[in-house]
Amino acid sequence: MSDHWRFFPNVMLEPDLKAMREAMRLAIALNDGADEVEEELLAWIIFRYYKRGLRDPEHLAGIATFLASSNVFNSPAARAKVAADACHGASPGV
Repeated sequence: MSDHWRFFPNVMLEPDLKAMREAMRLAIALNDGADEVEEELLAWIIFRYYKRGLRDPEHLAGIATFLASSNVFNSPAARAKVAADACHGASPGV
């Protein structure tokens, strides 16, 4: 594969999606009883860290589970924002 991908840094290819899907599956398994809002939060964290260069699904799942359980992400205000964004179909703010 050539280095032409550097011209389109926001393009997600099949391997990218597979890695994020696997990370999401692992994060949900680690986060027993995740509701819809928590799943949206996990997806947002995984997407954000994947775009920053963290590519390993196990590490992505671990960091997403850790951050989603923190007080910053688990506050009522943060949950309300994630729920509102999910309802309105907003994409993760990167």
